[in-house]
Amino acid sequence: MNNKLIALCLGTTVACTAPTKDTPDDTYVSSLDTSEADTAILAEPLPTPDFSQRGSYEVFEEESTASVTNCPNMSYTIYSPVDVLQPPVVVLAHGFARGAKSMTGWAEHLASWGVEVLLPTLCHYNVLSGVGHEMNGRNMNELATTHGALNVIYAGHSAGGLAAIIAASHDSKALGVLGLDATDTEDIPNVPDYIGREYASNVTIPALSLLAESSVCNSANNGLDLFQMMEDYHAIKVTSADHCDFESPTDWVCESSCENTTAEFTDEEIRPVITTLGTSAILSLAGLSTTVWTEDLEVWTNTGIIQILE
Repeated sequence: MNNKLIALCLGTTVACTAPTKDTPDDTYVSSLDTSEADTAILAEPLPTPDFSQRGSYEVFEEESTASVTNCPNMSYTIYSPVDVLQPPVVVLAHGFARGAKSMTGWAEHLASWGVEVLLPTLCHYNVLSGVGHEMNGRNMNELATTHGALNVIYAGHSAGGLAAIIAASHDSKALGVLGLDATDTEDIPNVPDYIGREYASNVTIPALSLLAESSVCNSANNGLDLFQMMEDYHAIKVTSADHCDFESPTDWVCESSCENTTAEFTDEEIRPVITTLGTSAILSLAGLSTTVWTEDLEVWTNTGIIQILE
C-alpha cells in the first residue's frame, strides 16, 4: 500500500504542508474544504515537509501539576507552540519505569510543528505501590479535561501506548491515538495479562501504530494485536528498529537491555524515519496536514527500511 492509498483511507489525497507562523489559520483551514482552492492544490500538490526536522514554531515550556484520580499532584510539562491559538493537544505518555524525560524530545519536536503537548509523569508505574495501566489511561483523560483541551490526541511509547489506548477507549470525541511500539501486558508479576484487549475494541477513533522488530522488550509486538481490534487503524513496522528507538531521547538503561545488535539499518538511518512517521501521524490526526505518513513511503518500502502491515 502506498501513501496515497493510506491517505485515501483517512479521507483525503491532498498533500500539503503544516501551517507556519506566517500562514493565517483561516487560509490553512480553507485548504481542507472542498472548494476551488482544493482544486488548485490537487492540481499542483505542495511539497511534503521534512518532518524529521524541527518545525517552524518556537516552543514555550511550562511546568504544572494536576489533581487526578489516586494522584493529587501529578506533575506534567506543557509544550506550547508560540503564537498558536487553541492548538490541538497531544497527551503523551512515557513507558513503564522510564519517566517523562525519555519523551521530551518528542514533545518539543511535535510542538514545533504546531500542536500543544502535555507530557505527564504517570503516577501508576510504581512496582512498590502497584502498577495501574488502567488508572494511567484514566489519568490521561483527566489531564486533558483539566487542561481544557477540546481536540485531543492520545499517544505513548511502550506501556504508555497501552495507557493511550485505554484513554482513547474512554474518549470517543478524541481525534485519534498513536502507539509508539505500544505493548500490552503479558507475563508481568501481579499484573493481569492482556489488559489492553478489554479496551481496544472500544476505540472508534482513527488509530496509527509504529512498531519495532519483535523482541522481549516489546512483548513480541503484542501491541499490534490491540490495533487490529480497532475499526480504523494503520500500522507500519520500522525494520531493524528496537524498542529504544521510539524514545526521544533514549539512554543506556534502555539500550543495554533492548538494543538490536543485528540491525540491517543503523540508528542514524532508523530514527529520522521514526520521527518523520510519528510527526506526520500526529499532524494528520490533528488536521494540520493531509500528508498521511509521508511521500517517502514508497522509497522506504523499496529499500526495506519500513514494512506496511495494515
